[in-house]
Amino acid sequence: MNWLTAGIAFILGVGAGWIATGSHWDVLFTSYVPALATLLAAFYGAKYAFEFQRKKEAEDNKKKDLVNANIAIFNLMRMANSLLVFRKQIIDPFRGKPTAFLEIPPVLHAVGEDIKINPESLYFLLETKERNLLGEIIVEESRYLTAIQSINERSTLHRNEIQPLLERAGFPERGLFSLEQIEQALGSRMFVTINQATDQVIAHVDQTITSIQAVSNKLVDCLKNMHPDECVIRYYLPE
Repeated sequence: MNWLTAGIAFILGVGAGWIATGSHWDVLFTSYVPALATLLAAFYGAKYAFEFQRKKEAEDNKKKDLVNANIAIFNLMRMANSLLVFRKQIIDPFRGKPTAFLEIPPVLHAVGEDIKINPESLYFLLETKERNLLGEIIVEESRYLTAIQSINERSTLHRNEIQPLLERAGFPERGLFSLEQIEQALGSRMFVTINQATDQVIAHVDQTITSIQAVSNKLVDCLKNMHPDECVIRYYLPE
């Protein structure tokens, strides 16, 4: 801008001097006026090009942020849904039963443990009013991995420790047994351990499903406030 101001001032100053003296009119109109027009055209051309590029970069960044945020919402949905399926198929049929710690079967592999959130793709949240949301999303990923770990650890305990003890005690695969009989077969330490492991799995799964959905909805609301006219995915867990 300084060079433009200096250039215009010089041209106008020279022109004013020639007008005052009544000399060099031909040079004024053939050289200096076209030079001033060229200078202004170059300046405004560069200005509009810069503004166009700046707006394009801002639009590209917005689109990239929306894509990354929708991917994060989708992955949060996958996390919650994988735990929901586990709860409905594995936990709920035995929920509330005194022998749930024994009847809830082990699983060979917890579905969805490979789902990841890329926090670097969500750094733009740090520049919003919801800057703490990024940390909450990272916490939810950690909660999910903890739930998966608790499922796997209980499954390993049930399969490698509990089942062999019951087999050695002569327990058939199906039958009605009192808690006292089960504790006697397992021993007090293992009886308490499998109870605690089962309670932890149920608590982790229930709490993580609820918290993931809450944080996901918070992320959706944040994006809709930022870009009300853009497409942001939202999911609802089945009842």
